[in-house]
Amino acid sequence: MPIFEYKGMGEGGKAAKGVVEADSSKSARLKLKQKGIFPTDLKEKSLDKSKDKGTTARSRRGSGGSVKLKNLTLMIRQLATLIKARIPLDESLSAIVEQTDDTKLKSIMSQVRENVNEGKSLAESCRLFPKVFSPIFIAMIQVGEASGNLDLVLTRLADFAEAQYELRNKIWGAMAYPLFMMVAGMGITIFLFAFAVPKITEVFAGSKMALPTLTVVMIAISDFMSKQWFTIIAAMAGTFFFFKWYTSTEKGREWWDALSLKIPGYGKMRRMIAISRFARTLSTLTGSGVQILEAIDIVKDVVDNAVIRKALIQSRESIAEGKTIAGPLKASGQFPPILTHMIAVGEKTGELEEMLNVVSNAYDSQVDTAIKSMTRLLEPLMILIMGGIIALVALSIFMPMLQLNNLGSAGG
Repeated sequence: MPIFEYKGMGEGGKAAKGVVEADSSKSARLKLKQKGIFPTDLKEKSLDKSKDKGTTARSRRGSGGSVKLKNLTLMIRQLATLIKARIPLDESLSAIVEQTDDTKLKSIMSQVRENVNEGKSLAESCRLFPKVFSPIFIAMIQVGEASGNLDLVLTRLADFAEAQYELRNKIWGAMAYPLFMMVAGMGITIFLFAFAVPKITEVFAGSKMALPTLTVVMIAISDFMSKQWFTIIAAMAGTFFFFKWYTSTEKGREWWDALSLKIPGYGKMRRMIAISRFARTLSTLTGSGVQILEAIDIVKDVVDNAVIRKALIQSRESIAEGKTIAGPLKASGQFPPILTHMIAVGEKTGELEEMLNVVSNAYDSQVDTAIKSMTRLLEPLMILIMGGIIALVALSIFMPMLQLNNLGSAGG
């Protein structure tokens, strides 16, 4: 069914905009009027980037494009609630399409619903959108449909998605202020050396006195920055893009991931995040009925670290030969003893899912503590660095000024 974007006036004369699903523009206008919205602009939104023929064919085939994690997480929770309430899948998907405000997600879920109505499974329909629905989502949905426990699997998936979303928000929220301080510090430094210092040092240009070494160094840096600013920006941009390119290659990614794990403080935190993701994802998958080898195939891409991924691939080969899960993970040397011990206990007692959940919750707590500790350390460090730079600049200016005053006093 087509999706229409609209702009108009709502109740009380307030501006309103959004999307609505309808068979035609006439039906769309009628639906909006029933909601108390009078559209002033209404246009059909294509389900794909190319707005030409073949909309129906594309709806069956699927299209790319990612959506916000927040909106996707909310959609999974809503779908889990609807299925748990015994509402048929097609009606649940229709309700999701109707109430979703995200235009892109609405379009995708509309296509998913069409494919389901044509006889495809939910997993098959979602697999057409790999940028939106991860392998974890597809594998769990597939197991849920096969076992008849789709409501339970969707609830687990919603819990998992929300946990991942919260973890990401914690990381970005904690790093926002230090990053801001870093950018602000760089901006202030560039301004001082490129604009402030040259203006002030013109005072000393006419004097024949020997300037202090610190002042000479500051003037040289300032002169270089004011004359070679384009070269500096080009070098920084070139370094950044080269780094992005190199770390996108397999060799470069392994090098950076191995190095990042050795950086004091940051390396420990990154390993804890990877272990937390590993434990929670494996717990969610195995608890939903996904076979262990398939689960490890999915988990290895979730940990987001080439070193740990390589260890998981090697461990999978050993597990496929009949070994336990804990043994190969311990032998790799990349997983902490507490994790391998808990997995070993879980394998023996048949409570692997519970043990992995315990580890994941523990590491989530440690990650939270590590982020707060790093933030508390970075904030005063950035202030100290900025203060130090400003103090050096001020000292390089005041020292020759004092010399000039002394010379003036001696001459008087």
